[in-house]
This record gives sequence, C-alpha cells and structure tokens, in this order.
Amino acid sequence: MTNQKLNQLSLSIRTVLFNCSLMLMIPGIAHAQEVDKQESQNVPSSETVKKNKENNEIEVIQVSYGYSSVEKSDLTGAISSVKLDEVIDLPAGNIMQNLQGRVPGLQISTNGNPSSGATVRIRGQGLGPLGNNDPLYIIDGIPTKSGLHEINSNDIEDVQVLRDAAAASIYGARSGNGVIVVTTKKGREGLDFNFRFNQTFEDFNYDLQPLNTSQRAQSVWQAAVNDGSNPDRASALYKFDWNKDYENPELYKIILPTFTDPSGVQRPADTDWFKEVTRSSQVRDFNLSLAGGGDRSRFYTSLGYYDAEGVVDGSKFERMTFRVNSDHDLVEDKLKVGQTLLITNQRANLINDLAGNILGLSIEQQSIVPVYNDEGGWGGPVPGITDRDNPVGIIERNRDNNHTFNKFLASFFVEYTPIKDLKLRSSVGIDYGQFNFRNFQRSYQAGTLNFGDNLTVESNWNRSIVLATTAEYKLLLDDKHKFTFLAGVEQIDFKTELSRGIGSGFASDDRDFAFLSQATDDVRVEGFGDAWTLDSIFGRIDYSYDQRYLAGLTIRRDGSSKFGKNNQYGNFPAVSAGWVISNEDFFDVEFISTLKLRASYGETGNQEIPTNATNTTYQPRYATQSLFTDRQDEGTAYDITGANSGTLPSGFVRAQTGNPDLKWETSTQSNVGVDFQLLSTTVYGSVDYFKKETKDILTLTQPIATLGEGAQKWVNGGTIENSGYEFIIGYEDYLDFDFLEDELKFDVSFNISNADNKVIALPEDVVNSFGGNGQDKTILGHSINSVYGYVADGLFQSQQEIDDHAIQSGAGLGRIRWADLDNNGVIDENDQDFFVTPDPDFIYGFNFTLNYKQWDFNMFWQGVKGGSVRNNWRLFTDFTSLNIGSNYGSRVLDAWSLDNSDSTVPALTLVDNNGEGRQSSFFWEDGSYLKLRNLSVGYRFEDKLLNDYGILDARIYLQGSNLLTITPDGTLSQDPEAPNEVFPVPRRITIGIDVSF
Repeated sequence: MTNQKLNQLSLSIRTVLFNCSLMLMIPGIAHAQEVDKQESQNVPSSETVKKNKENNEIEVIQVSYGYSSVEKSDLTGAISSVKLDEVIDLPAGNIMQNLQGRVPGLQISTNGNPSSGATVRIRGQGLGPLGNNDPLYIIDGIPTKSGLHEINSNDIEDVQVLRDAAAASIYGARSGNGVIVVTTKKGREGLDFNFRFNQTFEDFNYDLQPLNTSQRAQSVWQAAVNDGSNPDRASALYKFDWNKDYENPELYKIILPTFTDPSGVQRPADTDWFKEVTRSSQVRDFNLSLAGGGDRSRFYTSLGYYDAEGVVDGSKFERMTFRVNSDHDLVEDKLKVGQTLLITNQRANLINDLAGNILGLSIEQQSIVPVYNDEGGWGGPVPGITDRDNPVGIIERNRDNNHTFNKFLASFFVEYTPIKDLKLRSSVGIDYGQFNFRNFQRSYQAGTLNFGDNLTVESNWNRSIVLATTAEYKLLLDDKHKFTFLAGVEQIDFKTELSRGIGSGFASDDRDFAFLSQATDDVRVEGFGDAWTLDSIFGRIDYSYDQRYLAGLTIRRDGSSKFGKNNQYGNFPAVSAGWVISNEDFFDVEFISTLKLRASYGETGNQEIPTNATNTTYQPRYATQSLFTDRQDEGTAYDITGANSGTLPSGFVRAQTGNPDLKWETSTQSNVGVDFQLLSTTVYGSVDYFKKETKDILTLTQPIATLGEGAQKWVNGGTIENSGYEFIIGYEDYLDFDFLEDELKFDVSFNISNADNKVIALPEDVVNSFGGNGQDKTILGHSINSVYGYVADGLFQSQQEIDDHAIQSGAGLGRIRWADLDNNGVIDENDQDFFVTPDPDFIYGFNFTLNYKQWDFNMFWQGVKGGSVRNNWRLFTDFTSLNIGSNYGSRVLDAWSLDNSDSTVPALTLVDNNGEGRQSSFFWEDGSYLKLRNLSVGYRFEDKLLNDYGILDARIYLQGSNLLTITPDGTLSQDPEAPNEVFPVPRRITIGIDVSF
C-alpha cells in the first residue's frame, strides 16, 4: 500500500472516530441495549477469578495492554503480569527496583542511590552505549521514557511487561525496547481508609581495606627496595631507618615529617576516609489513601511521603506525591467519564550524583592527609600525593546544593457505549515536568588545590500532550467465534526548554547572597529548546474460536517530525496465533489442566534521536579550552573591525553534519511460547523462545579528527541480533500437616532467562568505537558489550619463564605475563583480542511464600550466572606503580616475592615498565552472584481483635533486603552488581505497619 493510500485511510478512520467521539457528549443519541455492568466498568487488570476446569467454568484474568484489556486465556503474545503482593513490604522508592529478578526476560540493574533510579532492559539491548536501550513506560495511558521513580509505588495496581512484538507493536515507533504498562489504583464501592508506614535502616562496608599511613609507607619502602632505588627518594612523605641491605632488607622505623606541606599547616594524619564519608542511613515511607464510592461514582486518592538518606553522608532524596483517580457513570451503562491526576515534588541533593566519586576518593586518598589542617581549612594533596580532592570537603560544600523536580501527570477520558459491546473512548493526557537547580560552589583551598567560586542556575521544563481516540467492538457468533476489534488514533506533542546562567567572583560565600546579579566575573547565559510530534493510527483484531484457536493482528502507522519528509512515516505490523490444546476433545491427559501454544511475529520501532539529527547545525563558540594549558582562546570570535576593544563578534562553527535520509530504527521479532498448568492448576508456568533483529539502528558516528569540525552525524546502519529463552514455573497449593491446626498455603516459583547479543553490522564510522584493529578484529560477530585488550597469563615466576616467553618489554619476576595471541614471539598491539563480555549467561530468581493463619513469610533470591565485571579497585589494591601518589589496598602487603610466589598480586615497584594498567583480562572477573533480595515475616491481626477499634485490617511486618551476597571463589568484587565507583547497594532492614479502616 502506498503512503498516499495509507494517509487517506488514516484520514478516513480519524473522521469516523472523531464523529463517534462527538456522540459522547449526547447520551442516548443511539439506541441503547442492556450491557453487562462488568463490561461498562474498568475491571482492574489484576482482578483474578480462578475456577475449576472440571466444573466447566472459565478462568477470567483481565490483562491491560494496548489501549484496552483482554482475557489472559485469549492472549497470544508474551506478556508478564507482576505479582505486586510479593513486593508490598519493600520501600516504595521505585517499583522497578523491587521487581529485580522476578520477571523472566526483564533485566534490572540498580545501586544504592536514594534517588531510586534503575536501568531496565527487556530481552537484551541494542547498540549499547551508542544507542537507546530503554523501554517505553505507559502510565495510565500516558507514554513516557523517564521511568517509574517519579511516582508513588503504593498507588500502583498493576504492572504488565510486554516482551514480544505481538504485544508491543500497538505502541509502534517507541516500543522497540519493550513496553511496561502501569495501571494505578481505582476506586470501588464502599469506603476504605488505609495508612501505611515503614522505616528502613541501611548500612554498608567495603571490604577493600585501604592502608593506614604506616602500612602505605612500608609498601613504598618495599617497592623502592625491589627496584634497587633509594627509599628515601621514593616519596617526600617518608624517611626510613633500615639496614641498607638490598639482598636481605630490614625496615626498623618509618620517619614522618612534622608537616607534609611547604606552608607548615598540615600535619601527618591517619585518616579512615571511608568511615569519614559513610554512615548508617534511614528511609521513611509514609502513605495515606482513601478509596470508595457508590454504584455511580468511584474515587481513589492518596498522599505519599518518601524520605530517603543514602549511606554516603549527606546524600538525600525526598518525594511528596498527591494522587486523585476517579470515574463516574453519568448515564448508567452508557456514558462514563474519569480522570487520573498525579502531582509530585521531588528534592534531591547533588551529593547523590557525586557519591561514586566521593567513595572512590575515600579509597584513593592517602590516610596521611587530615580532614582539616591546623588552621581549620581542608586537608588536601601535597607533594608526594595524587592531586585529588578532600572527599569530606566535597560533601560539606554540597550539602545545600539541592535540585527540585515537580511532575504533573494527568489524564481525562470520556467513554460512551452506544450499543452493546461497542465502546468509544477519547482521552487527553499531559505529562509536565519542571526542574530547578541552583548549584553554588564556594571558593576553597585544600593542600595544593585552589579553586574559585562558581554559581550555576538551571531551569528546565518539558511537557507532553497525548490525545487518543479508540473504538472497540466485541462480537460473539454462535457462542464460539469471539472477535475483538480495536481502532484508534493518537497524537503526541512534546516540547522542552532549558535556561542556564553561570557566574563567579562573589563578594560573599554566603549562599543567601550568591545570585547571578552579584557575580563579577565569567557571567554568561546558555539555553536550549526542543520540540517534536508523533502522529499515529493503529488497529488490532483478536479472534478466538471455541476457546481453542486464537489469532491476533496488529498494525500501527507512525509519523514523526524527527525524520525528514522522505522517511517520516513507518509501519509496524504484528501477527500472532495460539492453540489451546487442552481444550481439544481428543486431549485427555489427566495431570495437564491447561496447555497452550503461542507464536508471534512483528515489528516495533525506535525514534529516540535529537530533533535536529537530519540537519547540519552551527553554533558560536566564544572560547575554546586549550588541551595543553589552562588558557582559552577566543573560539569563533574575531575582531573583524580591528577595534581591539569591547565584546568581540562571534562567528559560527559546524557542530553536526545533517543526514536527511535518516529513517526508523526497526526491531523484527519472532516468539514461540508454551503456557501450562498441571495437577489441577497447582503447578503453573510458561516457556518462551525469541529471536529479535534490530536494524537501521540510530546512532551517532565517531569520526576521526581529520574529517574536521562537526563531522559527526546521526546514521542508520547498525544491526543487532538478540535471541534467548525465558522460563518460569511455580507451585501453589494448600498443605495439611497433623501437627498444625490449620492449612498451610505454599507458593514457590522459579524463573530463568537468557538473552544472547551479537553485532551483525555497524556503520564504518562507528565500528571502531568498540575496540578492535579496524581490520580482522572488530566488534562485528561479537556481543555489543565485548571488551578488547590484552590477555593476562599469570605472573612470571622465574627467569627461565621469562626466557622461554615471547619478547615482552617490561618482563620481570613477579610481573604480569601477556599472552602471545598471534604466536609471533613478540608482545605488541597485535596481541589484543575481544577477550570477555559482561553479558550474563542467564539471570534467575527464586520466590518462596508461606501463609499460616495470621502469619506470612516470604524469601526471594535473585542471581546472575556468567558474564564479567571490571574491578577498577585493583588499580589501587594491587599496584604501587599505576597511581604513585594514591593510597593502596591491603593486598599489596601480600604482593609477589621469591618467598611468596603463590600471590596473584604483582611484585611491588614504583615504575610501570610493563604497562600493567592497560585494558586487560587482569582487571576482569566473574560477574556471577546470588543475593538474598528479600526476607520478610508479617502478622495480620485477627478480626475479633480489630473490630472493637473499628479497624478492618491491620498487619505488621519485618523485612530485610540484600542480606547476603554469594560470589564465586577467587573473585575480589564485593558486589558484582555495583563493583566500582558507584553508589553501593546497602543492606536494609525494614519494619512497617499497614492498617485499613
């Protein structure tokens, strides 16, 4: 079908739907027939009614996806429904953090930042660091890419993960990385007031053991002796009393100077920097909700307050949320209106963002540096110490640098049922965010560091308006043929604008007087704006014959202003089929209750590029920083009049080369799955196999410098293949034991999934951004995350090993031996290869729940098998030569020597002749781990006790998170999930109460 015909079809459907939407304002304009009351209301997608197949009753589970809901028994796509009752005891910072390991095919990475961010990947990823890999979130019908940390998890009723193209293609151009559909709570008849509060205590300790002042001095002495050099000249910080015998050295005494700095104000210390910058922290989660209504109107409203500290001192995040959801039957069984409203106020500290650097400095900064010098100023680097800042100073200077974010998320819908089984719906949604940040850095001096003041004031807003109109018709013929027809249109209009002001040279360091009007130096303003629109038309047909044969067909056409007119529109079709074998007359397997086969094939897209990607852009640069000095030139400014005074006029420089031929990034995915229930539905599960090819990946080239300014451009060209499997199995039943008074409810489940990644094609300008020699060794054919470098082959143990090995510059006893991969007898740049990938072999989770009378117990384990992580800490813990002025770890005290040849720590030296800091397998280790994510016990009070106080329900609980981490033998990473300079994942103990009136 040509684009012209598709546009005409789009216009025709829009006209029909628009005319239908006008009818919404005129109740009774069409002849009304009686409709089932359940059909006229939004049935919560988590509502479940389980019936026995033996009684010929149907299991009814409504699943929300794709602008409507469908019975789970009719699903042909790969959709995972989240059991929210399993994570109800966890703090409500971000629901995605709490789902880690619970949904097959959903890979979630988190850290301990109180701002509660999470990296989410569905069925692997696309172009890694050079592409967009985030899923699309649909919150009450409003699409967003910003994640779920901005909403109150206590308000969430239901979460659906759309994994394959059959389920996700209805969202078209933004669904290439999968879709997560979130539905918030609605009201119901009656009145229910709920109060929920929990308090969490956090702590964390690194097991890196940085050296104290005496130990570090000893390691420097040993390194100098190993080198045959004079230890007294190794560092300005120490002198040594020793026997001067390099063959049999003995250290008698370490002599520290009275002052370590030339000004004589900084005395030697023995600072435990990690202890100085960390703390035991707390998280408070408070939520009030009121839900109720009558037979015509229902509402849900809540007020939430989430207050989180981090284990890094000074880190903090606060979020206040207010929500009102309601729906009203203006004309019973005919006309309904409703709305959702969320208002949030978030406040976070800059320390949250700096925490990784602060913790890194607490390991790297030498203990000889004091927190404060004798004059009350900051202790800092001096001769003999790496030029690194004081981590306590960073905290104290940023405690009052807070940024705020306000979010307004609202939707309004009107729904009209002119005849039985025909539902017309129009909605408008708005997602508005406002970010404000005032960052004032006071002038300070710390040792040899000396910085002036600086103020940055930033304001940014963005808003997205979503208009959608749908028509849904359900048709049942002969009690066997069941059809569901859905057609709709949607428009998204997005705008954003950022303003930034910068200045320095303030007369006072009081934050209350530091405003841009008071700046006397380097005053400038910056700004940015962006806008795009997405215009869509879509349709879906679901068919079921006699609850045995299922089929689905979806098509969506998107037009985006981000692309040039030649490729502005994209089509995203999908088809799926299912066969419920267990409903066939010939099927008579007693222990199998349900057996359904599913298959699907379809396309999804991605449009996540800047709106100016198709255009060549130019910008003024009033100053260009020199790479070799601290001076700046005039950039594109030029004194064209020769006046040699005043403000110079500026020219422009090319910032980006346009590409008018850009087109959609498209993911083509096939999926085959089996759903089953065994032993009278006590055993349940599913297994899926998928293959996904993402082509025309939108990515930014990395051109060589000789191509000139602004040579980089957005291109299509990458192709990534992801394939894997997802499996979940569970067992749920009631068990009787003679020694128990009542039944024991038992629910255990296990899931495992895998996603292999392989690069099929990349643009020439991008391929070497991932390593390789540009010839026979490139990322092509490897995982997008593969690491290129040298392979470490142990340590040289004898002179004979050195002589027998390939020629290696820097070879010596106790030095790292590099593998001769090309077998040419010389270690050089040709001995590099892609030696490791961070991708796990599989991820898994195990959930165990018990209920007995008023008691409930839950235990959840989550793990990763395979893959690798880089342990950057080894730069400090294993070497005295790679960062000569930093602190070291206790492992250097057990470094290789002739008397300690079993050590894996290279011999100590002060000179890195062997290039041991290069990218190599020495720093990479097994990324496998198994974590006890959740351990909780709760007690629900008996009704007869509560009734006397007018309480409907009350429960108290005790919960622990990240209580235990098991890693393979030989690995050094304490936590492979957060192995380096990031906010660590703390242990958490939570106590809470949940009361309903």
